[in-house]
Amino acid sequence: METADTRQEILIQASKLFKRLGYRATTTREIAKAVNIKQPSLFHHFPNKKAIVEEIFALSLNEAAIRIDEACRQPGSVSERLHQYLVWDFSSLHRMPMAMSAIYTGDALKSPELAELADKLKAFYRSLEDLIAQGIRSGEFVEIDPALGRLMVASITIAHLEYAEEAVIEDPDRLAREGADFVLRAFRRPEQA
Repeated sequence: METADTRQEILIQASKLFKRLGYRATTTREIAKAVNIKQPSLFHHFPNKKAIVEEIFALSLNEAAIRIDEACRQPGSVSERLHQYLVWDFSSLHRMPMAMSAIYTGDALKSPELAELADKLKAFYRSLEDLIAQGIRSGEFVEIDPALGRLMVASITIAHLEYAEEAVIEDPDRLAREGADFVLRAFRRPEQA
């Protein structure tokens, strides 16, 4: 395997093991075995298991954090900004070959050595709550606690991740639009729908 291919396969196999066994229970030896390489070869690509999770996390959250912050600052309809963000996010997540749901729902972000990643996710969530609050203030969205709204969006995002891990997705853009439409129907005031 080429170096880039091996690195990608490490991320894919590690994510599957994290989903099946959990972050704490997964060893670098098991990851290397799943990739069909020796453990020292794994360390050529990643110094430790933490670095693997950091890269998986970065692939899914770094650009999302930038885009949600942009959506918060842009003028115009909050509904349109949230919808555009969600279509992009869901579509991107559907195209990732990793089992991403375990990174967000498993034990990884509860591990002290990954506290920095947990803080990045909290900052992302604050931006999402800000965008929801903007929609409430503008009268576009129903009155809802923005923290609850964020949890609702996060739950639908996890559902998309899990679906992507289990199904063959023919048209990720269509599925992303359907998911974003679903979220917006939940937030919009009846007269805005």
